[in-house]
Amino acid sequence: MTSHLHIPLTVHHLTFHCRAQEPVLWHPFKGSAVRGAFAGVLQRTFCPEGRDASPNQPADSLHAAVCPVCQLLSMPQDEEAGGDLRRPYAVRPPLDDRTRYTAGEPFAFTVTLFGDNLAYLPYLALGAEGMAAGGIGRKDERGRRGRFTIESITSTNPLTNATAILMKPGERMVHAVTAAVHHEQVADAAAQLADRLEANDNRLTINFATPTRLIKRQGKISTPEPFQLFKNAALRILDLSAQFGGGRPTTGLQGNGPAGQALELKRDLFPYADAVALVKDETRWWDVSGYSGRLRQAQRLGGFVGRAAYTAPDWRPLLPWLLWAAQVQIGKNTVKGCGLIEFSCSG
Repeated sequence: MTSHLHIPLTVHHLTFHCRAQEPVLWHPFKGSAVRGAFAGVLQRTFCPEGRDASPNQPADSLHAAVCPVCQLLSMPQDEEAGGDLRRPYAVRPPLDDRTRYTAGEPFAFTVTLFGDNLAYLPYLALGAEGMAAGGIGRKDERGRRGRFTIESITSTNPLTNATAILMKPGERMVHAVTAAVHHEQVADAAAQLADRLEANDNRLTINFATPTRLIKRQGKISTPEPFQLFKNAALRILDLSAQFGGGRPTTGLQGNGPAGQALELKRDLFPYADAVALVKDETRWWDVSGYSGRLRQAQRLGGFVGRAAYTAPDWRPLLPWLLWAAQVQIGKNTVKGCGLIEFSCSG
C-alpha cells in the first residue's frame, strides 16, 4: 500500500506577452523591477490608502480587509490558517541575462495566482496596462523607464500543456478563463516522473533558475541541502494550501485505511527527505539586491542559482512536493521572482 497525499490547492500561471515600444533597461535580475512596477501601479491607481501607507502607518485594517489591492500586496494574517504569512501570488520574470531590450523586441513575464478565487484577475490586467504605459526597468538618461505594450495574455498548465487565452492579440477584453493546475495533475505527473527516475538510477537534477534563498533558524542556507530544500518547500506549500486553498493537506492509505487524516511532516515527508543525497553541486551564490517599497529600504534578494543533482532510494513520497514547489516557487522573495526551479532526470 502507498501513502495517498492530497494537497487542495489550485494555481494559475498568467503570462503577459509584451513588446518594447522603446528601449527597456534592466538590472541583471529582472524580478524586482516587474514586481515593483506592478505594485506601484496598483497602489497609485486603485488604493489611495495603500499608496499613503508607510511601515509606521499601515493601511486601516478595515480597509485592508475589503481592498483587493491590499490583499494582493500585503495579505493580512488569518490566525486560523496558521503558518507563515504568504502572498497570494508569485512572479516569474524574463530569465535571459540581457540588460537592454531594443524597441520592437518581444518579452514576457508570468504572474502566478494561488487559489480558486480569480477576483484579482482584473486588477492584474489593469495593472499590466498601467505598467506598460508608465514603463519598466531602470530609468534612461531622460529619467524615463522603457514603455511597452501588452499584446496578449495566456495561461498555461506546464503539467498538461493545456493553454487558455485570456486576451487575444488585437483585443483589450480579458476573459476569466485559465488552464489551472490541480493536485490530481501533480500526482499523475509525479508518478510518471518516478518511473523515469527509476530507469535513470534515481538521479534527479534540479535547476535553480532564479536566486533561491532558503532559511534555517533565521539564517540563510548557502548550498542546496536536500533536507532543507524539501522542508522549506513543504512549509510553503502547506501555508499556501491553508491560506488560499481548501485547507491543510491530508494523507491516508490507498485502498485500505482512513483517507483524509492530518498530514504530519515528521512522519510522512521528513524520513524520505533525510534519505536524499546531494551528489553533484554546480550552484553558485548570486548576491542580488533590490528595493522594498513596503519597508522603504534596500533588500537582499540573493540566493543560489545553477544545477544540483540528487539521488534517493525512493522518490515517490517526495515528488508531489517537488512538483508543487516548481509551481509555487520556494524560499524568500517569490513575489520578486526568486525561487523558481526546474528539474530533469538527466545528470
